[in-house]
Amino acid sequence: MTRDEIVTKCVCTPCRVAVVGASPKAERPVFGVMEYLKGEGFTLFPVNPAYAGTEIHGAACVSSLGDIASPVDVVALFLSAKMQSAFHEELKTLPDKPVVWFQPGAENEELERSLAEAGYDVVSGECLMALRKGCCR
Repeated sequence: MTRDEIVTKCVCTPCRVAVVGASPKAERPVFGVMEYLKGEGFTLFPVNPAYAGTEIHGAACVSSLGDIASPVDVVALFLSAKMQSAFHEELKTLPDKPVVWFQPGAENEELERSLAEAGYDVVSGECLMALRKGCCR
């Protein structure tokens, strides 16, 4: 998909988003982004082994992408590059190839290139929340 197609399908239209690096801590940027997306009608799947078994914004947090029972349209990364070592293998456990979204601070040129070569659509360095606020009204 082109960037514009991704924005139309996955940002301006509420979709299913796996949030890798989800946190129940209000001071974390991911918390505010999740709160906003939930309020906009997105279905969220929090992923963080540290909080597995708890709820974040009313959604059950799981420890890995492979624990998500439903298909997802977007996997949003809120992890620094040094925390992403197992991500590509974990992503392969999903039945489909969702858009992989590297939030600001999560950019990883090597992984982005590898995912694009494997057929994933990749967005990097743009915030889902900011993009929705700026492009979808």
